[in-house]
Amino acid sequence: MSTAAAFTPASTPTDRTPVFDPARAVVDDPDYIPVYGDQFWTLSALDGNPTRQSTRIDWSNFPAALREQFRLAAWGIINLPIPAELLSTRIGTMRGRLGIRAVVSLVGRWRRFAAWLDTQSITSLDQVTGEVQSEYVNYLHRETPSGPDTIRHHLTGLTRLHLHALAYLPGHCRIAEPPWSGLGHRAFLQQPLAAGENRTEPIHPDTMAPLLTWALRFVEEFADDILTARAEFNRLRERAKQPRTPRDRQVLERYLEESVTAGRSIPVNRHGRWPGTACVYIAGTLDIAAEVVYQTVVRPRWRQYISDHPGPSPLNIPIAGSIEGEPWIEMIEFDEIQPLVRHLGTACYIVLAFLTGMRPGEVLVLEAGCCRVDEAAGPSQPKRVSITGRHFKDARDSEGNHLATGEVRNTPWVTVHQAAQAIEVLERLVDTGLLFAVDHHDFERSNRPPGRALSPGVINQRISDFIAWANKQNATKQPGTGHIPADPAGPVTTARFRRTLAWHIARQPDGLIALAVQYGHLRTVVSEGYASRSRGGIHELLDFETARSVADYLSDLGSQLDAGTGVSGPAAQRLIQAVAQQGEQFGGIITTERQARALLSDPLLNVFENKKAYLTCNYDPHKALCHPERAAKRTAPSLDRCAKGCANAARTDEHARQLRTEAQRLKTEAASMLTPQPIADRLAVRAEHLHSLAEVHDAERIVTAPRRPQ
Repeated sequence: MSTAAAFTPASTPTDRTPVFDPARAVVDDPDYIPVYGDQFWTLSALDGNPTRQSTRIDWSNFPAALREQFRLAAWGIINLPIPAELLSTRIGTMRGRLGIRAVVSLVGRWRRFAAWLDTQSITSLDQVTGEVQSEYVNYLHRETPSGPDTIRHHLTGLTRLHLHALAYLPGHCRIAEPPWSGLGHRAFLQQPLAAGENRTEPIHPDTMAPLLTWALRFVEEFADDILTARAEFNRLRERAKQPRTPRDRQVLERYLEESVTAGRSIPVNRHGRWPGTACVYIAGTLDIAAEVVYQTVVRPRWRQYISDHPGPSPLNIPIAGSIEGEPWIEMIEFDEIQPLVRHLGTACYIVLAFLTGMRPGEVLVLEAGCCRVDEAAGPSQPKRVSITGRHFKDARDSEGNHLATGEVRNTPWVTVHQAAQAIEVLERLVDTGLLFAVDHHDFERSNRPPGRALSPGVINQRISDFIAWANKQNATKQPGTGHIPADPAGPVTTARFRRTLAWHIARQPDGLIALAVQYGHLRTVVSEGYASRSRGGIHELLDFETARSVADYLSDLGSQLDAGTGVSGPAAQRLIQAVAQQGEQFGGIITTERQARALLSDPLLNVFENKKAYLTCNYDPHKALCHPERAAKRTAPSLDRCAKGCANAARTDEHARQLRTEAQRLKTEAASMLTPQPIADRLAVRAEHLHSLAEVHDAERIVTAPRRPQ
């Protein structure tokens, strides 16, 4: 550790002043606390998030003329909060002190600003006028493809630099008041800002369905085999570590000679990065020291024989898991266990992230013992799974400053039993502590300090590897078991699962994406679990996606009505009014959470299409027949319990067409010689019922515009 002068934040720092008060370190035994004059400021001791990666500032990247002024500003940002009286004078929300990752990001934006100032021959911050800052904004618009949200962060960074300088820095280090201080950021952005996670593209159903299928296979079918194989792998590896004995060479020579005589192959590494003889496997199998094997197989005779007779290194375990009734893998080899354990951890992440709605960092800091499964309230109800863990995004102390170690959520996450299975698998993998601990999931970096978790970036790469493995398995070993196509919006990343969950619950409640997972149940438990939280829950994202779904549907229906489509049913007039009101108020576009709340709070726009029942539900809880209790507090229908004669139902011409198509399919099936007569009779009755519904629609349909010629 560097030797440093006493920490005195009230004074001007010297080269030997610590960059931060060592007492603020939240990591046990921090290995390094930088001093002010260092080229690199390593700040990881202030970051208590187990998923943390490098938090380092490199001052050599700043132009020399401006470096010391920005260094002083950064030291102040780390140690001294902006006074509340200065924060109260500006538009918008800004906290007095930043979390350490936010500090590193802020200094990164300052570095870009400093580099641009250097190109303008500006050598002191007191030369930065409002006009200069406006020019910088124009530069960002030209050179920043990431869009307005990135530019907003740059503007906020300059505002913070200005306010902090007013409070603490000498005059030559102060930039002028930014021109957006009184007007707000929007006046300086060329596009409207989208809301946070709402910009994230959901994973396409064609990609998500097989991806989740493979992830659930690992959790439900393959996990026992992989964990049993890992135990055998560890047993053989431990046996191979024993000290050498005089008998070891005799045992090995006899094994090799017998292999030559019988023409048997010698185990080699076929799946890892380093091909060659499987020395540890051979040593563990023969119960001898690996050192002896390494020294022997390099001899020319054995090297040549092994090169000509390479073979597998199967672990002696039964294969219990299956796909479509067939073993999912012929055998698990010694050098295959590490990539399979990585894929198992990735599968658990996919299941947890998708079925809980957690943010990536929240999944990765879950700990053993975090899950509780309550018995179902009734035979038709799912078991309630609750997960307790830490969150970091909104973790604040009593003064509103970011908590580096995060905090335990007051309300657990709630989900379905598949997530509990994933946690159970992870607990078998790690025993105690972090479920995604680096030392259990990253075999090639086992020297990492304890208490670290895998980072979202590492999981992103592992998801890509998982998809590649599944597609190879599908193509070469088990064709037809589920190819995972590339997603049209780009790589599948950790940040996309949360939005995808909301998208599927809102838009495909009856989809087969999660196989046995029932989306109606998932919506219920997720909504109930987040209902008591005042901010930041996935229910906000779910509401946003639901509102977008409603707006999209009503907008499309508006185009159909304009083309002459008819509507029938008790709620036909309400549906027509909803189409008109949505078009006038939202125009089919929901871009902000405020718009989403406005749409969902309008009873007239509470519209849900039920594709299985071939109708649209214009939901009024007082008229609903899908809830026996007719509870007025229900905000959504139970689409799996649509009842005949409900006053909320309406049908369109498209629904009538679908009714006739299904009726014809059922008639064809009923007429087949292969269909047993009792079943054929039921199919015929069902077909006639669907056809009569279509006939009723034709007789009662309301048309608001003349039908356009086809």
